[in-house]
Amino acid sequence: MTSTVVFDITQAGYKSYGFPAFGLFFVVLSAWMLFSFLDQKRKNFPNKSIRFRGKTWNFYCLFGCTCLWTIFTFKGTYTDYRNLRTAYEQGQCELVEGRVENFQNVSQSKPRPEVENDSRSKPRPEEQFDVGNTHFFYSKSVITAGFNTSLAAGGPMKEGLYVRIHHCGNDIARLEIVDDVKPKN
Repeated sequence: MTSTVVFDITQAGYKSYGFPAFGLFFVVLSAWMLFSFLDQKRKNFPNKSIRFRGKTWNFYCLFGCTCLWTIFTFKGTYTDYRNLRTAYEQGQCELVEGRVENFQNVSQSKPRPEVENDSRSKPRPEEQFDVGNTHFFYSKSVITAGFNTSLAAGGPMKEGLYVRIHHCGNDIARLEIVDDVKPKN
């Protein structure tokens, strides 16, 4: 049986860098604001049109919070990547093989009916499917180290496709499409 590897955590690398990198912009901005405020207090500030008002501790607090946010988001996303990769490399991920069943692209399907106690804080899966007795779901809007490329973004998933998936929980560490088996129509 030959297969095509669509996603492999060991080859994909750390891909969630955009989320913590977003915080770097605010680190630089808050550092500039702090420097400008301190310089303004020393009366050496060359541009008199920009004035910052407030207490010194406000600017230190802003700078500290942006640094902490950036550090913790990087640590969290990188730890998820490292844990999934380590689990895959050490053979701790489960393997499931079979046809994709009950494939649902939520963004293209009818909107789901409103539920009374529906939690709006939960991200809604963009795609979901079953392989054997295992249910998978993922979304582009959820930051994960595993596979989460939706059909709209060029993902390969479709009903009846024969796949081999190495996963830890819902995180897909390796996704292969078996070439020798034709999809059911």
